[in-house]
Amino acid sequence: MARFTKYAPGQFCWVDLMAHDGPQALEFYGKLFGWEAEQQDTQGGPPYYILKLDGESVGGFGEMNPEMKEAGMPPVWSSYVNVEDAAATTERVEALGGQVRMPVMQVMDAGWMSVITDPAGAAVCLWQANQTCGATLANVPNTWCWSELLTPSVKNGAKFYEDLFGWTTHREEAGDDYWCFHVGGRRHAGALNLTPEMGPIPPHWGVYFSVANVQASCSTLTDLGGSVIRPPFEVGVGHIAVVTDPQGGHFNFIEMTVPADE
Repeated sequence: MARFTKYAPGQFCWVDLMAHDGPQALEFYGKLFGWEAEQQDTQGGPPYYILKLDGESVGGFGEMNPEMKEAGMPPVWSSYVNVEDAAATTERVEALGGQVRMPVMQVMDAGWMSVITDPAGAAVCLWQANQTCGATLANVPNTWCWSELLTPSVKNGAKFYEDLFGWTTHREEAGDDYWCFHVGGRRHAGALNLTPEMGPIPPHWGVYFSVANVQASCSTLTDLGGSVIRPPFEVGVGHIAVVTDPQGGHFNFIEMTVPADE
């Protein structure tokens, strides 16, 4: 089932993009994934759009303010974890070694959010739902399907998330440098150690979008002005490519060869 009306506590539920040039980003992703953008009433706040596919919400979009742009902040896709109490969860972050980057704020009648970083510096958002649970469509082509932590040491970093969200951490296979975080006995996110071969990449949560054909999606992306950082390669569940949009926002394509674990 690809449609969602609720998420379990500790489960990723939403992704959104902060870009430099709003109209350009909306045009790029609209042509790449077939998304439509629905502007929200932010009551005088910064513009924000819900990205939709077949009438269902698949993610969000906002444009950076001038201060962010002047500070050199790159475009970034952010992942949100569903929590029952954003204030209580955020309050525990610093005692566990993380930092609160943005305190809890109410987002109209949709819910409440905060932004935190883990001890290594990877940012993640918390979401307490009110009227909006998160993405109502996921795990199908042209939608978000996975979030993945890149960090200096998964073994050292996992405890923060286990203690904060109640996740359990499992290494996929003996000798394999890949871990999965589980909620309720089911995998819902991944983790990978940063290596020197990856270059100067800071710890972060990356996002994956499902596509029907990764080669074709890479071709469309480059035609639209994006860049392929790592061409398609095979993994246990399909074929992956690492790409950027024209403004430098990183994300991943994945063409699944096994059913998504929903």
